[in-house]
Amino acid sequence: MIYLRYFSVIIAILRTVTPQIISGGSCNQSVETVPDFDVSRYTGRWYEFEKYPTIFELGGRCIYAEYHNAGNNKVSVFNYQKNKITGTSSSIRGTAKVLSPGKLEVRFEGFAALAGPGNYWVLGTDYENFAVVYSCMDWLHIVNTKIIWILTRERFPVDDIIQEARDVITSKGFSLSHLVRTDQSHCD
Repeated sequence: MIYLRYFSVIIAILRTVTPQIISGGSCNQSVETVPDFDVSRYTGRWYEFEKYPTIFELGGRCIYAEYHNAGNNKVSVFNYQKNKITGTSSSIRGTAKVLSPGKLEVRFEGFAALAGPGNYWVLGTDYENFAVVYSCMDWLHIVNTKIIWILTRERFPVDDIIQEARDVITSKGFSLSHLVRTDQSHCD
């Protein structure tokens, strides 16, 4: 019983100090992804429109990702953002490996490599306008952190496209209430 109280206090503290969405239990491994995922059609630039808060994007704006087919079921990854306060830019490179349709595993270079691989699951996309991506990390099967991104081909997409993406999120049983808009204004 004392462990349950201790665990509850830790979860409460984590929820107040971390910008990520924390839930009890393990990640849901049965989330359905795009069954006929086409890496070639997915490549190119995607702008981050909305997301569940993430610690590694804290203070970021003008966020985008570029993906290029590297062959052998691998995709090169380039992520970019500017800091809201300092205006300095930062980027990171990595490689994603396609594990199964719509399910990729991403490994970043440099210091970020210490975090190990992350999952990158494409829940829905029309390839031309939007993509919804899900990532979840288990912490000892006790708690997990979830991230959902709405990515768009245009920096400022029309409302209908965003509604389509949000419909994908709710159809998979996830909440829209955690989504935070990414500042894409005054970007180079």
